[in-house]
Amino acid sequence: MAKVVICSVVVVVLMVSAASVSAATTHDVGGSTGWTIPSDSKTYTNWAAGQTFRVRDSLRFTFPTGSHNVMEVSKSDYDSCTTTAPIGGTKTTGPATLSLSTAGMHYYICGFPQHCSAGQKLSINVLSSTPSKVPSPPPSTTEAAGGPTSAPPPSTGSGPNSASSPLHGFGVVALSSVVLGVAALLLL
Repeated sequence: MAKVVICSVVVVVLMVSAASVSAATTHDVGGSTGWTIPSDSKTYTNWAAGQTFRVRDSLRFTFPTGSHNVMEVSKSDYDSCTTTAPIGGTKTTGPATLSLSTAGMHYYICGFPQHCSAGQKLSINVLSSTPSKVPSPPPSTTEAAGGPTSAPPPSTGSGPNSASSPLHGFGVVALSSVVLGVAALLLL
């Protein structure tokens, strides 16, 4: 009976681990501002600087239908606010959710006259869905008395590498899964 319980726990842990590692994020473009003509032309640039975009994430453009739209465009069309060659069509019904399916730079604009030139445009860099290895913090140094002289910086609790991020504990989850799997096999 104990072996069945242990094996069941191992299976549940593996399933939860796989689900948390593969979670994608939906980014609400502009945060509480939404997708609109911004009061500051840097609104969307500043918003994007605080985000990490990965393949399989989504962008949610929140706007009133009939007042705005969203289209992905080339870099040159982004720079010139040209609306004649959208990539994948124009989304005219708000809110519009777009999936990020390829890594690299992506450019979005509102196609309503003068909206893009007024700053309603967004450029983002999409990273691959598999995060690169997160570097470990440097080891703390010790004084002759054996006490630490430095400590790692405190976590803010947000962002792609925070403890609340599904990607933060990938190595720990993988190692824990292996250890639990081996333990379950030894008990059988």
